Amino acid sequence: MDDARHRVIELNGQGLDDLERPRTLGFDPSAGCIIATAMHCLTVALAVALASTASARGQDLTHAGKTLAEWQAGLDSSEQINRLLAVRAIGEMAIAQNLEAESSVISALEHADGAVRYWALVAISELDRPGVAGVKALERLLQDSVPENRVHAAVALIRSGEKSEALATLGELLKHKNRGVRLQAVHAADALGESARPLTDTLRESVEDDFDYVQRVARHALWALGERPCPYRACK
Repeated sequence: MDDARHRVIELNGQGLDDLERPRTLGFDPSAGCIIATAMHCLTVALAVALASTASARGQDLTHAGKTLAEWQAGLDSSEQINRLLAVRAIGEMAIAQNLEAESSVISALEHADGAVRYWALVAISELDRPGVAGVKALERLLQDSVPENRVHAAVALIRSGEKSEALATLGELLKHKNRGVRLQAVHAADALGESARPLTDTLRESVEDDFDYVQRVARHALWALGERPCPYRACK
């Protein structure tokens, strides 16, 4: 399945009526979750601003034409698009092994904007290890008001070796009342591979989910773990 089709979270339990159309992610504070929005300006702006990556790894001074300090200032912008551009750029710099940017993106995990926290989590998940401060921030995000952020925090912690509480959180999200959240959680479990083995019983329950897409991903996850002979409905 095309992952872009499924990176959608329901708004207040409404149906996922357009799974075939990839969309960018925005944040609606009143909904308390990351939701699909038609933020075409963000798509274009991100493509332009982030297409130019820093040429050298290590302590790069600029990224996409701005210094780290300039991008950090963007996190305080009153315009969400500027905040998202900033956190994406800082995340790219952190992934390129800029230690100051890594510290900044960890700080962004505490940002008031849930979408900023989301993109900070995306960057953190690409780092070899988030460090002590990063682990503590990720542990706090297991209680985040945005369900998708809890999913990504759990994945980052599991990959860094901090598994117990994170696996429990991911297991709870696999049973979330919002089927879009369940879809995000099952995709995460599938991507974790062997690390998701403690969730096997919960994944078996997900095979009976009332949302067909959750069923499909759960079957694939169990097949990858050797718990099903094939990833298809016909195989038991």
